[in-house]
Amino acid sequence: MRFFIHPLFILVAGLAFFYSAGHFFVALIIAVLLHESAHILAAKHYGLSPSRLALTPFGGAVNLQTEFLTVQQRNLIYLAGPAGSLLLTMFFGVLVWLFPVVFGYLEYLVVANFLVGMMNVLPVYPLDGGKVIAGLVKPKYVLWWSNLTFALVLLVAIIKFNFGWIAFAVMVLVQINWEYRATTYHDHFKRYCGAKVGKYVQCGVLSSMKLLTVYKMVDARHPTTFVVTDRNGLMFDEHALEQWLLANANDTKIAYCLDKSNTHSA
Repeated sequence: MRFFIHPLFILVAGLAFFYSAGHFFVALIIAVLLHESAHILAAKHYGLSPSRLALTPFGGAVNLQTEFLTVQQRNLIYLAGPAGSLLLTMFFGVLVWLFPVVFGYLEYLVVANFLVGMMNVLPVYPLDGGKVIAGLVKPKYVLWWSNLTFALVLLVAIIKFNFGWIAFAVMVLVQINWEYRATTYHDHFKRYCGAKVGKYVQCGVLSSMKLLTVYKMVDARHPTTFVVTDRNGLMFDEHALEQWLLANANDTKIAYCLDKSNTHSA
């Protein structure tokens, strides 16, 4: 899994230290990483392998391919982050309460985990609560609501002449619309690697490729078949692929499924 730091995150870090909030900002980074770790653990429970963990100006983000999961499974992954943050809030809070001399320095973590947990249940994209709502209503409505929310934050910040909140609101608005555009592009303009054969689309794949990677090649407009180019022209179709996905983890390799299928047929 790759680690990425968004350029705007560096600007937020600079603002935090400029306003003498460096200690709390470090605690906030730790809380965000713990929050994202809860998402990762939940994702691994459903067979997903995150490809990238990023620190963004709005916290953190884990790249997950959740297309094949049910709405309930996706929501449980989204809500695992806030649940983990709030559990850690209680854990660190108990330590500070029982042993204030030894663990007094954890007070920043108590507050940081509480803020991360509570903020992420808000129904605003790209927060976890907003992602849950986006699975229940049309995403464009969530986009409108999220833009309206942070436009109001920006307006109040301008009236109050609070340059820190002005910068924060502007960066969040940029991130909301940039991520939404990228998501929309991915959903509506998937890469098609195959050539049309009559009414079918035929794709060449390798046996070392993962199930989910191949599933993303399925053409929604035409039935798709796959030729395994390093297995003497072995073929399978999207129906077989879906059955394999239901029976195996998303990161299972095609070779394993082919060998298993050959064993059963023999």
